[in-house]
Amino acid sequence: MFGKQSGAEAVKSQRGRSNAVYFFPYEKIMTNWTGVPLNEAHNFQVRKLEISDKSKGFVELLQQLTVCDAISDENFEARFQELRSLGDDHVICVIEDTTCGKIIATGSVFIEKKFVRNCGKAGHIEDVVVDRDSRGMQLGKKVLSFLADHAQSVGCYKVILDCSNENKAFYEKCGFKQKEIQMVKYFI
Repeated sequence: MFGKQSGAEAVKSQRGRSNAVYFFPYEKIMTNWTGVPLNEAHNFQVRKLEISDKSKGFVELLQQLTVCDAISDENFEARFQELRSLGDDHVICVIEDTTCGKIIATGSVFIEKKFVRNCGKAGHIEDVVVDRDSRGMQLGKKVLSFLADHAQSVGCYKVILDCSNENKAFYEKCGFKQKEIQMVKYFI
């Protein structure tokens, strides 16, 4: 626990450390059907993906975002090891609700090495999703902060992402701005 240090401050103090993990408590005030407030305390851990996260609902969380078929343990481990071998050039952030052992938010960033900008680097954020039952608690902002801080810590001059029009306002609140137009060509 980082005491009185905010999650964002904890990430910034961990900048450049490849195993940055921070915890933050969250108390959500909910109202039951009678209108009486219920306190629901959570403890969240923000960290890099671990091999054990498959059994904590990581794949099911991705299925809330896009097409993601069931993945065998062998295929998951093979892809995990492949991405792990890339070190800081591909990082997957997760938020685990440690009270129930479930992955409730994720996102990834990969680092593109370029010739432009004096052989600069650009971060590409992808696959940001918060579990539908955990939305409204600023978890998406925590994931984006973790990923953007990582990109900056490895020397990126910018970090970019694509999003739908319905999510544009959310990303603007997180400090991103619209630039240009996204294009895509699918092969499958």
